[in-house]
Amino acid sequence: MSTFLQDFSTTTASHTLDLLWPLFLSMEAVRDLDQLESSLNFTELPPSQWADKLLSVFIADSDFDALAREIEVLKPKVRENIFMFSSRDKDAIKRKIISIHFIDSLGLSFYFESEIEETLKHAFQEIDDLIADESDIYTISIMFRVFRTYGHNMSSDVFDRFKGNDGKFKKSSLEDIKGILSLYEAVHYRTTTDHILDEALSLTLDHLESLAIDHKANPPHILKHIQNALYIPQHQKTQVLVAREYLLFYEQEEDHDETLIKLAKLNFKFLQLHYIQELKTITTWWRGLDHTGNLPPGFRERTFESWFVGAMMYFGPQFSLGRIMSAKFFLLLCFLDDACDTYGSILEVESVVDCLERWDTGYMKNLQGHMKTALKFVMYVYKECEEILKSQGRSFVLEKMIEELKIVARTNLDLIKWVRAGQVPNFDEYIEAGGAEVGSYATIACSIMGLGELAKKEDFEWLLSRPKSVRYLARKSRLLDDITDFEEDMNKGYTANALNYYMKQHGVTKEEAIREFHKMIEDIEKVVNEECLQTTNISRPVLMQVVNFGRMVNILYTSDDVYNHREGKLKEYLTTLLVDPIHI
Repeated sequence: MSTFLQDFSTTTASHTLDLLWPLFLSMEAVRDLDQLESSLNFTELPPSQWADKLLSVFIADSDFDALAREIEVLKPKVRENIFMFSSRDKDAIKRKIISIHFIDSLGLSFYFESEIEETLKHAFQEIDDLIADESDIYTISIMFRVFRTYGHNMSSDVFDRFKGNDGKFKKSSLEDIKGILSLYEAVHYRTTTDHILDEALSLTLDHLESLAIDHKANPPHILKHIQNALYIPQHQKTQVLVAREYLLFYEQEEDHDETLIKLAKLNFKFLQLHYIQELKTITTWWRGLDHTGNLPPGFRERTFESWFVGAMMYFGPQFSLGRIMSAKFFLLLCFLDDACDTYGSILEVESVVDCLERWDTGYMKNLQGHMKTALKFVMYVYKECEEILKSQGRSFVLEKMIEELKIVARTNLDLIKWVRAGQVPNFDEYIEAGGAEVGSYATIACSIMGLGELAKKEDFEWLLSRPKSVRYLARKSRLLDDITDFEEDMNKGYTANALNYYMKQHGVTKEEAIREFHKMIEDIEKVVNEECLQTTNISRPVLMQVVNFGRMVNILYTSDDVYNHREGKLKEYLTTLLVDPIHI
C-alpha cells in the first residue's frame, strides 16, 4: 500500500483531485480510548482530517457540464457500435452479449438499460440454438453470467460440455486463463441446484490460486485481475469498485474498444466530481448540527465511512441524493448505537425505545445527556427525510422508515439486556435478532427510499414481509460482522457475538465455528441467487438494492472491519475512488 501511495505522488491528476491528496497522508492512527464509565471499552476514531481538506476543494458547475457534454457525444457511438445492428448471425449475437458484459463491468449499463434488456430478451428466446455448437469456455461463462445478472435463468447444464467421459472437467479447460477465470466468476451465480458449479468451484479455485502467486506466467494486468477475483468475485463486489478495477484491466487488453474505454473514463471522472461534492455536503451538514458540537470523544465523525456505504448501494450520478440520504441514515444508526451501547443504562435504552415506539419526543423526561442528544438527532434526521419525501409526493415512505427504525431499537435493547445480564441466547435466536439489530432491514429500506420515484409503496410492503432473500442476507450480515469483530468484542467484554454463542452452544473451537459460518454464508449466497431469479413481482432496481446490500456486507467485512478501521481497506478504497487519477 505504501509503495502504491508513493507512486501516486509522481503522477499528474486533475486540480480537484490533487487538492485531495494531502488528506490521505495526514490521517492520524487510531488511538485507544481510556475505559469509559460503562463496563465496556470502546476505541476512539479520530475526527476526520480528510474532511478538513476536502472542504477546501472547489468544484464549479462548469466542471460537471463539460464532462456531461463529452459523455453525451460518446453514448450514441457506443449504441451504434454495439446495439444498432440486427444481424441474426449467432456469432454476432454472442459478440453483442460479450460487449454487454464489458459495458456492465465498466459501470456503464445504466446508460443503455433498454438496449441491454431488449437484446437479452430476444437472445434468451433462442438460447438453445445460440449455444448448440459453442465450445469456448470463456464465451459460455460470460453468457451465463450476463443472462443470470439480468434475471434470465440460463441452465448450468451448459457446462456439461466441458466434462470428459469420466465425469470430470477436461484438463484442456484449464488451458484458457480467461476462460477458467470467467468460469470461476460464473460459479458465484450458482443456486441450490447448480451442483456442477459446486464442482467447478474447487477446480477453478485451485488453479487460480496457483496462478495468483506466479508473477511470471501472466501479464501484470491479468495477474491483478485474478487476484481481485480471488479476493472478492465480481458478482459479490459492489458496482463502483468493479467498475474502477475493470477499467484498469480492460484498458490493457489488446482488443479493447477505444470508444468504450473513453466513455468509461469520462463517466468515472463525472462520478468522482459527484462523490466529492456529496462528501462536502455531508461533512458540512454534520459539523453544522447542534447535536455534534459537544459530543464526547467516544462518538465518531464517520462522514466518509457513511458516504462509502451509500456509494456501495448506488452507483450512478443520478443517485446523488440517495447516497447523501443513506450517509445521514448510517450516521444516525451509528450515533444511536454508540449512545445505547456506551452511555445508556437499560432503563435509559428502554426509554429511548419507548419514545421511538410512540414517535413523540415528549416522552424524553427519563433521558439525560448523550442519550437525549441521540434521540433528538434521530428525530432531526427523520424530519429532514420527511421534508424531502413530501416534496417528492412520497410521504408513505416515512411511515415504513419509522417502522424499520423501531425494529432496530427493539432488537438493540434485547441484545443489551442479554449482554449485561450475562445471558446466553440460542444461536438461531441471536442470529434472527442480530440481523435486525445490525441494521440490515433498515439499511435496505433506506436504499430503496433513495431510488426516488422508482420505489413504490408495494416495494416497502414486500420488504416488511421479510422475503427469504432479505432474511438470509440479514443473517449473512450478522455472521460476517461477528467473525470480523470477534476478538475486539471479546476484549471489550461485549459477549453478544455469533461466534461466542455458537461455540458455547455446540462446544466447538473458534476455528471450527468459523468454518461452519463460512459454509452457512456459502449456502446463503446460493439461496439469494435463487430468490433473485424467482422474484418477479418486484422491479429490477429494487431487487438490485437487496443484492447491493449483500455486496456491501462483503466489502465491509472480508478482510478487516472497514467501517471501524480507517487505516485499513477503507483508506485503500477511498484512494481508489477519489484520488487515483484517470488519464483520458
